[in-house]
Amino acid sequence: MSKILGIDDFFYVSDRSYDLTAEKALPHYHEAHKLLVSCLPFPRDARIEVIDLGVGSGVTSAYILKNFPNARVIGVDLFPEMLDEARPRLKTFTDRVTLVQSENTTFLASAETKVDAIVSAFCIHHQDEQGKKDLFAAIQKRLKPGGVFLMLDWTIFNSPHLRKIARANTMRHLEANVSDASFREKWAHHWNYINIPSSADDMVGWLNSVGIRAEIVFRDFEVALLSASVLRTEEQISGNE
Repeated sequence: MSKILGIDDFFYVSDRSYDLTAEKALPHYHEAHKLLVSCLPFPRDARIEVIDLGVGSGVTSAYILKNFPNARVIGVDLFPEMLDEARPRLKTFTDRVTLVQSENTTFLASAETKVDAIVSAFCIHHQDEQGKKDLFAAIQKRLKPGGVFLMLDWTIFNSPHLRKIARANTMRHLEANVSDASFREKWAHHWNYINIPSSADDMVGWLNSVGIRAEIVFRDFEVALLSASVLRTEEQISGNE
């Protein structure tokens, strides 16, 4: 079971610094968000229902709502402080977005309807292995046939050597892009001691094991985008022939 984390473990929530530094501290922040949106397998005018796990300050939801004008999004976050940060960014979409304070797996387990897509950006790395497996199983139950789960997140390599050079690359990016030394120290501490990232390859396997066909779309050292879809009945039949 994942350890219970509090607001003090998420410094960017308590000091409201996430939007000040995240775009600079996190490699490929906006590029990967744009890629995530491009991987939603729906026409731009489709009326889709989307759950954004770990909505944070609303960046991912805003990208989706801008690019899919008929989409409706439920943004879920553990911290009311982050929901307060999301509201100003999403205020122009108030008729298409609902914000909910909840832990991700708990929310999915209590949801009554299935949705077209579930997305998450830089959130699930706070779950340990069993926590991720439980979450993936809950995601599978909430997706419609043909629905998709897109996860942009921190990952690690199974190779100790690759893990080491990937972390070094992240630290170089942080040093080069965040000028405030105190923020650099906080982000580095969070990555080194709070995050619980898993390998992208392992997570693909865990998603496949609960019935969601998964692939790695993008990967650059520690940042990866995974796409996983629930097969339609005809696809399942075709795959078994």
